[in-house]
Amino acid sequence: MDQRPDDVEAAIERTRARLDRDLTRLGRRVDAIRHNAAARAQWWGGIAAIAAGVVGTLLFWPRHAPART
Repeated sequence: MDQRPDDVEAAIERTRARLDRDLTRLGRRVDAIRHNAAARAQWWGGIAAIAAGVVGTLLFWPRHAPART
């Protein structure tokens, strides 16, 4: 029996294991980046809402007519 198929299978298994580790690590990094981006978007959305509230208050605040004498 030829020994090379066993060597090839062992090399394939090592490569698969390394790929699985690398893909898992890459997946964790992508998840962390996605979570960070979502947190930043939520933060900036809150800042935009506050700014819109301030601008709306300034624009639509009821103004009183000057007193007539």
